[in-house]
Amino acid sequence: MQNTEAAHGRWTARQILVLAGIWFAFLISFITRLSWSTIMPSAIDSLHFTVQQGNNYLTAFYIGYAITVLPGGMLADKFGYKKLLMAAVLGNLVMMTAMVFMRGYWDGLALRFILGLVSGPDLSACLGIITEWFDGKKRATATGIFNTCTSFGLTVINLYAPSVMVHYGWRAALGVTAVFPLAALIFAYFAIKGNPPFPQQFKIKEANGQIEEETAIQRLKKAINNRSVWMLAITGLFATGAKWGVTNWANLFMVKSLKFNVITAGVAMSIFGITSVISMIVAEWISDHSKWSRHVWAAIFMAIFTPTIIGFTFIPHGNIVMLYFWTGAMGVGAFMFSTITNNLSVEVAPADQRGTVSGFINVFNQVGSFLAPVLLGQILASTGSYVSSYLIIAVFPLIAVVALLFVRESDADKNSQASSGQSEVTSAVVDHVNGR
Repeated sequence: MQNTEAAHGRWTARQILVLAGIWFAFLISFITRLSWSTIMPSAIDSLHFTVQQGNNYLTAFYIGYAITVLPGGMLADKFGYKKLLMAAVLGNLVMMTAMVFMRGYWDGLALRFILGLVSGPDLSACLGIITEWFDGKKRATATGIFNTCTSFGLTVINLYAPSVMVHYGWRAALGVTAVFPLAALIFAYFAIKGNPPFPQQFKIKEANGQIEEETAIQRLKKAINNRSVWMLAITGLFATGAKWGVTNWANLFMVKSLKFNVITAGVAMSIFGITSVISMIVAEWISDHSKWSRHVWAAIFMAIFTPTIIGFTFIPHGNIVMLYFWTGAMGVGAFMFSTITNNLSVEVAPADQRGTVSGFINVFNQVGSFLAPVLLGQILASTGSYVSSYLIIAVFPLIAVVALLFVRESDADKNSQASSGQSEVTSAVVDHVNGR
């Protein structure tokens, strides 16, 4: 009965609860990863770090994350999406608690790297859970709602961390942040329960009358043998790199270059988070109700990013109105496209390999995410100019726009037809294996 409602009717209470569970779980992943960029202006002074050393903490997380996103997605496909998500949330809890007690540069750097490692499977696991609980007619909406947690994480961390840091110190801000993974672990464990209506299975085929399961390498090759997958990977390399390079440096830029205090910078980043949440919801609605292809809309929204970076870069010193305006505009540019590109990364994948494909694309996302802060740091070191750093990275979204124009949603249709054609064989073989 529940499966029938899930497939053909309105959302069930269980679907809403499951979506809330993964939304909260992925929200805390963003709160924990963004915690350092929020406290960095004060923490590096307290710990006597250089700006480059503080920047290395950002890079360390994304290197760790990039290492585990692909194997994490493959493991999620094999062992179950919920198990991998719970492991990621537990890892966030342990690492954030340990960071409260860091004493030197190297132990903190190691903890940030490990935080990245344990967070790797989170996105693939969440997207996989969506595919298990929502059919094609509801999946885009569910994915769009889910994606709002990324921007909302920016708002949350900047609402409390700067104030806690000013009154109680940066360690206290990290301590408060460590509470979020604990709450998410408990809530998500109970929220993501029950048998999903569209469970994913390893693709099983019949060869010479024998039941044969494809190896992980065979599955990976089949999953990425697709031009659209590679174009989305290139898109992620440049667009996601620009998004998180700019986002992670925004607090530092406002404090060190524009000379605003940490509280004002936190308010500005909260506005950034709010506008990005709204823009993602609007973007998903437009893509669902327009005759234009999703990749076209993603390219249009991505092109907005470059001028907003430039506008933010040239905010007059001391002009709070312009600070809030351009920070909010940059939130739109940085996130409006992401809900569509995330949806495309799932849609171009074969039905039983969504974790693998999203993990593969996410590798490029994270490589861009850790290379962008390195590039920003190197430009700053060589020129001494925050402005030059931002202007150079403003070119990245335009490169991503070109890659997006080569994505074809027909690839998704072919995968869906192929998966549909194999589903009857797969179900029959699975039933045979289970003795039904």
